[in-house]
Amino acid sequence: MINCPNCNTELPPEARFCWNCGAPQVSASFVEQEEATITFDDTLEKEIVDRFFKLLQIGVEQEQDASMDKLYAERVYASGFREILHRRVTQLVESFHADYPAGKMPTQRFEQEVEAVLMPILDYFFIQYCQDLNQIQLPEAILKYSEVSFSEIDFFQMVLDYLALEQEKEPFYTDFLKMPIEKLKNAGKMFLFPEKNERILLICDLSLLGSCKEGFALTEAALYWKAYLQKPKIVAFQQLQSIKREKDWLLINGEFFSANASINVKLLKLLKKIKALSQ
Repeated sequence: MINCPNCNTELPPEARFCWNCGAPQVSASFVEQEEATITFDDTLEKEIVDRFFKLLQIGVEQEQDASMDKLYAERVYASGFREILHRRVTQLVESFHADYPAGKMPTQRFEQEVEAVLMPILDYFFIQYCQDLNQIQLPEAILKYSEVSFSEIDFFQMVLDYLALEQEKEPFYTDFLKMPIEKLKNAGKMFLFPEKNERILLICDLSLLGSCKEGFALTEAALYWKAYLQKPKIVAFQQLQSIKREKDWLLINGEFFSANASINVKLLKLLKKIKALSQ
């Protein structure tokens, strides 16, 4: 057996993707992985479509209600989204043939490019076609980050767009001159310990009495948080390894995080986006 490097799930040695998080699996032998290639044939388009449905299943399990995965799969066909999916897959296959006229390409690169194309399509499907199925509504604004590089984005605005905290009941602050001074002090004492000159983007108060002794904060470099009766935690964006939803909470690099169901899912997607942009 092997363990997924992204979420540590135990997998069979021949696994190409992790069934839990969807990450492509690296061969035990780096040399073998580097030399591995995929040969294009008549099943290539079907293989990519099958990969989309696997990512869809994982997305439903991680972001919505796992028991409804069949309804989401049926919606692909009932809504007409199938035509959009097949058109995009056809374009991707054509680009592979154009870029690799020999009819084969490195397997690792193939898997990375397929996932880079399918994940934005999946977000579009959830947001535009599945609002009535979704338990957690995802902000439409995240779609504008589908195909951008890190240098092209306003990082602060991306954080605001993904979390959409104005839709939540939990108080949050981005203007710290307007934040009650006692709350700011409590956050600084309890969980927010940025480096010198590290820009703080937002602070969200999750304390029961509104003291901001528990909560989370995002800076330009890291996520800081403290849960009730837990020690403060920090995960630097450059050190993000695994982010997954576990029942009603998140595990971020194996550390417990929980705000509410909606914030948890939106933060999950934000951190995965940051991780992808950082690679």
